[in-house]
Amino acid sequence: MQPLVSIVIPVYNGSDYLRDAIESALAQTYLMTEVIVVNDGSTDGGATEVIARSFGERIRYFSKPNGHVASALNHGIANMRGKYFSWLSHDDMYYPEKVALQVAALESLGANTVIYGDYETLDVESGKHTEHRLPAIAPERFRWSLTVASRIHGCTLLVPRACFDRCGIFDTTLRTTQDYDMWFRIAGQYRFVHVPGVVVAARIHPGQGTKQLSDVVVQECNVLLSGFIQQLRQDELAASHDATPAWAYHELAENMQTRGLSRARDTALNLERVSLSGSAGYATTARLALAKLKLSLFLRRGARFAGRATRYALRKFRNQALGDAVKNRFTAIYHTNAFGSEESRSGKGSNLAQTERIRQLLPRLLRDFKVSAMLDAPCGDFNWMRHADLPIADYVGVDVVEELIAKDNELFGTKSRRFFRMDIIEDSLPQTDLIFCRDCLVHLSHGQAIRVLRNFKRSGARYLLTTTFPGTQTNRDLGREIWRPLNLQREPFNLPTPHALINEGCTEDEGAYADKSMGLWALQELDLEGAVAGKDVISEVRP
Repeated sequence: MQPLVSIVIPVYNGSDYLRDAIESALAQTYLMTEVIVVNDGSTDGGATEVIARSFGERIRYFSKPNGHVASALNHGIANMRGKYFSWLSHDDMYYPEKVALQVAALESLGANTVIYGDYETLDVESGKHTEHRLPAIAPERFRWSLTVASRIHGCTLLVPRACFDRCGIFDTTLRTTQDYDMWFRIAGQYRFVHVPGVVVAARIHPGQGTKQLSDVVVQECNVLLSGFIQQLRQDELAASHDATPAWAYHELAENMQTRGLSRARDTALNLERVSLSGSAGYATTARLALAKLKLSLFLRRGARFAGRATRYALRKFRNQALGDAVKNRFTAIYHTNAFGSEESRSGKGSNLAQTERIRQLLPRLLRDFKVSAMLDAPCGDFNWMRHADLPIADYVGVDVVEELIAKDNELFGTKSRRFFRMDIIEDSLPQTDLIFCRDCLVHLSHGQAIRVLRNFKRSGARYLLTTTFPGTQTNRDLGREIWRPLNLQREPFNLPTPHALINEGCTEDEGAYADKSMGLWALQELDLEGAVAGKDVISEVRP
């Protein structure tokens, strides 16, 4: 017993090509077929209906009010008797073996399968014939393929009737993209298998709906592909690009840009940024930044400005990516108490015992250098600073961890003591007399530490009081460590002799860091432009 196949032909004002389509459907070598013609409210004086009815009982003919292609296809599906659905546009033709080849393949492959094949285009105006032979696409890559390239021809498909029961029918709100919307939905639950062979001859002519509705095509594609991009699963992104999701979203953004689909491009770029925000390490972000520059060639001012745009885009994207990585790193430290202190989430160095000397000497230094406003960057959990008798009128604490800042404001905030979430690497900082930066640069790479120092200088502050280890002979970069001692008078920082040096009397690790000090420098005296930043490596922090 062979399964019945329903060939559904939707038509609107199709007297020009309808007869050829119906004859090609009736000429199939596979005998178990029914041909359903749905007249979608044609307004050609009955010409379309005359052609359809001329085939008599050899076809099943239905007429309905105009509702466009999706509506006509749904009408055919609702009235079909077959196990399989095959769509034939009124201006296209089947090759005689189309249904026979595909039924044989589908029956052998079993349930949960849709067949698609190759096709030929016939340009009515030029007479040119072009074959389109498609590659086989792995099921896990199929929805990606539908998103990046409109290569599947709907009339080459053979679809089990059960697909529509499970996945729904064609979306009648779509005028030109109802087919790809349908295939994308089905591909979420069924595998699409390519059976080689040209099975459809598709006409290209001025009266085609996609040419008549070109503005609608762009609008619908923008919305449709934005949805596709958002619906792609992580495993589909990984299988399609063999890389991180951020890379996959970046390639989608480039693809949409080349197709002139700005809304879909922006959707991909936003998802790329979200995916990238959790990235640990600069290797991935740097490659993405460089790849992103290709996109800039399409942007506003053209290739003549590519050099300037390239440098700007690279710097902006790189800094944003690194800022996200730093934020994630220190948020993880805060949440997991990675420094292991029972007294302060900022670490054992922020305990009252380890800060006793700095609490004693800091007030006098502030008075001696006539400091009335101080920026504490980063302020941490304010565990020890709240016990310091600061002779200043204004205190501003900043940190990259949002929850920590919220808690500091709730517990310790006053009119003259304020806390803000800021990234000291990139954000514009409030101007104060002195920036107090304790136990911070030691947790950053050389490159990040140099950018912090440059940002401090840009703030307009007069002085910087920051941690330094004068006994350290060689500064090693951070690598995968959580911290290391830094001597800011050594390479790559090369700061001059400080105006003041406060030894903290550190007793951690049995006095191994007895040289730990706070050095005071006049920021405008620092020459940081020649400092070599080196590579940035952000390590993950695990509980």
